[in-house]
Amino acid sequence: MKVALYIGQLDVGGAEGQVVLLARGLLARGHDVLLVTEEGRTAAVPEELEVRLARIPPRPRWRRFVRLEEALAAFRPDVLHCQLSSANFWGVLAAGRAGSPAVVISFLSTDPWKKQRHLWLDGWLAARARGVWANSREVAARYARVWGKRSAGKIKVIYNGVDTARFNRRRFASRRAAFKKEELRVPPTAPVVIHVGNFFAVKNHAGLLAAFAAAAADRKPRSRPYLVLCGDGPEKRNILATASALGILPYLRLVGRVPDAERYLGAADVFVLPSRAEGFSNALLEAMASSLACVATDVGGNAEALADGAGVIVPAGDEGALAAALAGLLDDEDERRRLGTAARRRAEGAFGLARMVDETEKWYRELLEAR
Repeated sequence: MKVALYIGQLDVGGAEGQVVLLARGLLARGHDVLLVTEEGRTAAVPEELEVRLARIPPRPRWRRFVRLEEALAAFRPDVLHCQLSSANFWGVLAAGRAGSPAVVISFLSTDPWKKQRHLWLDGWLAARARGVWANSREVAARYARVWGKRSAGKIKVIYNGVDTARFNRRRFASRRAAFKKEELRVPPTAPVVIHVGNFFAVKNHAGLLAAFAAAAADRKPRSRPYLVLCGDGPEKRNILATASALGILPYLRLVGRVPDAERYLGAADVFVLPSRAEGFSNALLEAMASSLACVATDVGGNAEALADGAGVIVPAGDEGALAAALAGLLDDEDERRRLGTAARRRAEGAFGLARMVDETEKWYRELLEAR
């Protein structure tokens, strides 16, 4: 099977990481894979996939369209799988030159910001696609509510996958104390709360900082927690200003975008995801695989990921509930250990990479046979 995976950019991010994992999985199964993305936006592409990469210019738009058509016409995929809004639009338009592949478009977040015109365009694209990929039941339900039955019936929910071998805190147990001291500059007795994600407003770092400050208040110096943020983005200045105003700047560690997030997760005690919107969080899956006690807001697929007692879910935007959940876990090492064990078990059982590739491969074949 020949599969073209098209995403607007392959910089470091959750959706981008899943595209790379899917490409690797399909190649391992013997399929021919082409990655299509914008020129100059390929930071997430590993060296072994460079030969599978077709770069197209982002501007001018007519040139992007022409180059996309040319790349698809040369490869002639059986399946064209588009990821995120820009790729959904241009992929559907350009598919005719690719030998009429089975076109799949993807929706990876509940996207509460979308206006009616955006949803109309999404429905128009869904009507012309063979299948619609959603990464959680919540995302699927969001779009099914605004589409007709025919397009809604095309939706397939396939959860993201996580590399449970890479994200395994046992790998870093012997170096955990040294890593905390040398890399994070955190005392060995201090618990660590960690968040991994780009610094965008939707991630709600302001709410996280307020909740952390409340949870950390009035604790003895030896047990005062530290907050580690892995990521970068336009909210960085606001994060620093808010932390300073709350008096928690000495207990905040900004480590930037890290290629080895598994080491930081391996040194932490609690993972927190305070987002206002999500699809199906890769960072949450990686924390679960790392045996961390997880606290997440009830948006997107977070509750689906942490089902069966694998973590703590709090209402979105409720800083008091988030603070109480963090404080409870910081006070109870046994509960942290219990939740971490449950999270690891669920990550292994429900969100492995092989499962994600299996389901995707099977779905592609069903779409081709239905043609």
